[in-house]
Amino acid sequence: IMNLSNLRETQMKEEYISQHTQKIEKVADEVIEKIGNPVSVLQVAAVIESLGYRHVDCPVEFGRSNIFELSKDVYRICKLKAKSDKKVKKESEISLGERVWRFLKHYFSGIALGLPVATQIVFIAFTGYSLWAWVKFTEAQATIVAFGTILSFLTTGGFTQVMGREVMYYLSMGNKRTAREIAINLFNYGVYVVILIALVLFGFNLIFELFPQRFIYLILSYYFLLSLLWLSTSMIYAAKRKVSVTVILSIGTLIVIYLHKFESFSIHTAHIFGLVVASILMYIWARYVFRLRKEDKKVGYVSLKVKRPSVLAYVNSSFFKFGFYYFLLLFLDRIISWTAYSKGKFYFFWFRTPYELGMDWALLSFGLTLAVLEYAVNDFSELLIPKQKKFQVFKIKSHNSWWYYNFYFGKLSFLLIFGILSIVGVYFIVLKLGEIYQHIKEVREFFSSPITFKVYYFASISYLFLAVGMMNNLFFFTLWKPNLGLNAIRIAILIDLVVGLLASRLISWEYGVLGFFVGSLVFAVVSTYYVLKFMHTLDYQYYSAF
Repeated sequence: IMNLSNLRETQMKEEYISQHTQKIEKVADEVIEKIGNPVSVLQVAAVIESLGYRHVDCPVEFGRSNIFELSKDVYRICKLKAKSDKKVKKESEISLGERVWRFLKHYFSGIALGLPVATQIVFIAFTGYSLWAWVKFTEAQATIVAFGTILSFLTTGGFTQVMGREVMYYLSMGNKRTAREIAINLFNYGVYVVILIALVLFGFNLIFELFPQRFIYLILSYYFLLSLLWLSTSMIYAAKRKVSVTVILSIGTLIVIYLHKFESFSIHTAHIFGLVVASILMYIWARYVFRLRKEDKKVGYVSLKVKRPSVLAYVNSSFFKFGFYYFLLLFLDRIISWTAYSKGKFYFFWFRTPYELGMDWALLSFGLTLAVLEYAVNDFSELLIPKQKKFQVFKIKSHNSWWYYNFYFGKLSFLLIFGILSIVGVYFIVLKLGEIYQHIKEVREFFSSPITFKVYYFASISYLFLAVGMMNNLFFFTLWKPNLGLNAIRIAILIDLVVGLLASRLISWEYGVLGFFVGSLVFAVVSTYYVLKFMHTLDYQYYSAF
């Protein structure tokens, strides 16, 4: 019996040691992924701490007394792996076929992000319905939906931006426990803010009566349900479950079609039912995606960001602001144009169909162009370490000002060429479809106003400038320098506001789009100026990011 007991105890110790060894090897892989072949134990210790591990985690998770003891084992494993690993393939050795495959892989990953919106456009085109729109809306009905929709994006933009960064970061580290807690907390904080703004708007309307009271109930319904939908969707996107978002939105849209077309529900009631179902399904699926399995619960630490919300807010304040500013820049021209005086305008904010059609037409080319950013930023991330290894320490200038300048201008040129081709292609394809389906009343109405064409011309180029600014900003985000992008987008919003107000009030209401045109141009130019300075000191920017 004693022998069996000793044998069992020995087996348990071996399993315990084996579990620790596997975890230490996993940390070594994370260190290699971050910095490649390390140069010292202290460097490894610094990287391990930057990955979120702490002294208190070491005894339970790794069987080591502290970070420095763990670093010695990780350093030894890294060196063994460095000897056995093959040398990194030089960029010059990558074949044309591999380059094309790399582009297609990242491009279609970027396209997948816009698949839910594309699906809603398909629903509108072939059925006349989407989850929150209808082709036969009166301008009063469209005003209700547009106001609620724009407000929902502005309210949740900051939360969804932080959700994407924080949750994806901890999931990439294998710390699902922290990722789950942050996702749920951000969702809850977002809901609190949504409710607060809804109460403020309701009270403000009671005093000043911006809209009839029956309108405000519908506006708040769309606003609240769409906000919940965006918050839940951002959780699922952070977990990289993109296809499920499209499926759930499609289910909600089919409910809208069924209730309005076959059960004679009013369009707003049908939309509210569809949004309720989609929001509930999205949230349930998000909670399921972030459920903790046994192995997830064994992770011995939860980030301080979960325990102290003030830390989460402080660390991510710049990213939160950018999320809000991005949607403000995206919708500011509509707010300016639709609040300007025009014939047939009943309330201070009044939806204009020809204007929105031009913006939506231009949005098609923007979606195609935006997917290129996934390729550009992934290429940048993947080449940081291999390219750094190619240059000696005395050739920093060549590394920064030569190779990465060429890299950036190559990506910028590709984006501009691809964007221009997308604009031209979308323009002629939509015109051709208009000719084919001109027997349909809604299609004829689409092309009936010259304002639609005018807005499309300005908006399509504006979206291309916006894509350039977004690409620059992704470079800043990659190395944790969000303030550079913040400076650029603040200036762009100010210019958009001034130019849009002057043009819409002095020329005609639809010229609010000029504000978006000039603002996006400024965003592209200023962010490009910052990114060139950024590339000039890229060695320092990379070093200081971790």
